[in-house]
Amino acid sequence: MKEVAIIGGGASGLMAACFAAGKGTRVTVFEKQKKTGRKLLATGNGRCNITNSSIDPDRYHGRNPRFVQNIFSRFGLDDTIAFFESIGIPLIEESAGKMFPASRQASSVQQVLEYEALKRGVDIQLHRKIDRIIPGEKGIRLITAGREELVVNAAVLAMGSCASPQLGAAKDVYDIPRALGHTVHEPFPSIVPLDIPLRTLHRLEGIKWDCRIQARVDRVTGAESLGELLFTKYGISGPAALDVSRAANSAVCAGKRCEIIIDLFPERKEEELRELMESLFSDGTKTLAFALRGILKERMPEVLAAIAGIDPFRKTATISKEERQKFVAVMKHMVLEPGKPRSFNDAVVAAGGVEVSEVNPATMESRLAEGMYLTGELLDIDGDSGGFNLQFAWSTGAIAGMALSR
Repeated sequence: MKEVAIIGGGASGLMAACFAAGKGTRVTVFEKQKKTGRKLLATGNGRCNITNSSIDPDRYHGRNPRFVQNIFSRFGLDDTIAFFESIGIPLIEESAGKMFPASRQASSVQQVLEYEALKRGVDIQLHRKIDRIIPGEKGIRLITAGREELVVNAAVLAMGSCASPQLGAAKDVYDIPRALGHTVHEPFPSIVPLDIPLRTLHRLEGIKWDCRIQARVDRVTGAESLGELLFTKYGISGPAALDVSRAANSAVCAGKRCEIIIDLFPERKEEELRELMESLFSDGTKTLAFALRGILKERMPEVLAAIAGIDPFRKTATISKEERQKFVAVMKHMVLEPGKPRSFNDAVVAAGGVEVSEVNPATMESRLAEGMYLTGELLDIDGDSGGFNLQFAWSTGAIAGMALSR
């Protein structure tokens, strides 16, 4: 009987367990938390964004993002949809290709996945943390936090990343692959709100606005998004900000120059905005702030005027052509400097991780330590928001499981 240990009961770990279990293989999942899939329960605002109908390698990042091509050619979107339908979880598609369980509840995914693993004979052990793994000629020794030793034939490292420590993640997940000789690229927060040190902007806290946003690195656009922006007490959040956060944080961590550029009126050309302002300023007795109340939310005219260096309470008749142009420029091309990345507490995923060239994409087995497999977010691959990271977890877990079942 082949003994297989899976370290971590998250998305890729449960997937690996389901595919590895079978005749001649005994699978044990070691989960340090009190239940499996805690992070899974939080995905998609509690609805579990399982995957995306537009899976594309261009939506993935890392030092070798093309690694995902090899992964998805072996277990891709169609395989994932078919698997979930086979266990009683049909998927529905919403905006931007996001796919959710028909129940629209993450708990149903966690519960059914766990049930399926147990049905296939998997032993799930909770509150069991593996501290060390020592491969040897007579098998792979697992040493628990309680100093208990076990020997298995193969082990899957599916511990996830250090993002969202409030859900059980920790930076020590990289200790075991490092001890096995793997290269670990320093992780940093990805899909995370952005700190903007400009205090004036913080006065917009709570305001939501549809806009175009860019992260420009050394004068070149690194990422761009069109969608909802949420102004916060520390900077910006919302889907549009999260979409460009990886490019911004990567640049800041590398010491490169980064600018966040916001276009509050992407549907209008700059000339159209100038003409609109001329119309709004036709009553010269109005203040600048009051004249713009018809096109901007409360507090926005005052804040944008402050950024442009104009007194918002001046009469429009006194606002010069040059000042009007400055204000239009702020509405169409607001340039902000991001601060240091926020903590992993706020991050959906972590960029960085184990170097993928040290892993065989056909099996997910380590090229450095025989019998060791690595899956999911532990690897130096991270995807965009919208189901891309879970798809990578399902695919890598399934590939490792299938390899172990052979």
